[in-house]
Amino acid sequence: MFKISEFSKLSQVSVKTLRYYDQLNLLKPAHIDQFSGYRYYTADQMFQLNRILGYKELGFSLEQIRELMGEHIPLEQVRGMFRLKQSEIESILEKEQAKLDRIKARLECIEYEGKVSTVHDVVLKRGESQLVASYRQKASLEQIPELFRLLDDYVKSYGQSLLSKLTLWHSCEECEDNIDIEVARVLTQDIPSCAPFIVKRLPEIPMMATLIHHCPTTTPCSASSEVALWIEQNGYRMVENEPRREICVPHDQNNDIEAHVAEIQIAIERV
Repeated sequence: MFKISEFSKLSQVSVKTLRYYDQLNLLKPAHIDQFSGYRYYTADQMFQLNRILGYKELGFSLEQIRELMGEHIPLEQVRGMFRLKQSEIESILEKEQAKLDRIKARLECIEYEGKVSTVHDVVLKRGESQLVASYRQKASLEQIPELFRLLDDYVKSYGQSLLSKLTLWHSCEECEDNIDIEVARVLTQDIPSCAPFIVKRLPEIPMMATLIHHCPTTTPCSASSEVALWIEQNGYRMVENEPRREICVPHDQNNDIEAHVAEIQIAIERV
């Protein structure tokens, strides 16, 4: 057997940690001298310690590790704990990836700001009245592809082809991460409304400031800033209570929602 100091050197785990594991009944010494109080460990306990360290590295709490180290824990319970930990880590990765995407998008905006007044040409045009099927929801930018997927399933259930898709950006008072978003598909003929999906006709807009750009809907884009700057510099103002429209036309064969050409359309009037 090995003294606790020797076992510490072999395992590269501090004496303080070994004593703490003893207090938690996580790794008890094989023998404690009744006179000196010295703790002794066996070589076999090195395998137990390695299991503890392995579980800890995977993110399990010491309480969970003690449960996993139990002699009579059912195999299905072990599987369940690992599946739960897997789901937790996947959720963290998804949230961190979303943060990373927003950081990248913000860096692009920082690079853009102050360089030129507008990169693209803003064009004035009349907004046509269009028959659409829509789905309105408070959601994050990352949820837009899923909103379109649900809407598309509804449209296809009535035998309709998937034509141009639009995103209507409504007001965002106190919305924080949840934006009032309405996704829509242009229809060639009427189909029944079925909540939460609505079939309606978008009104005609006499004058719209439009700009064609290329960037995904799931991340912030500088195109709206360009249109806003143009509106301000040319003596116009936005029409109240009219959502900003964004009509998207996929340009790749796979209809990838992350890669498209889009036209921003903002209802305006003379100041």
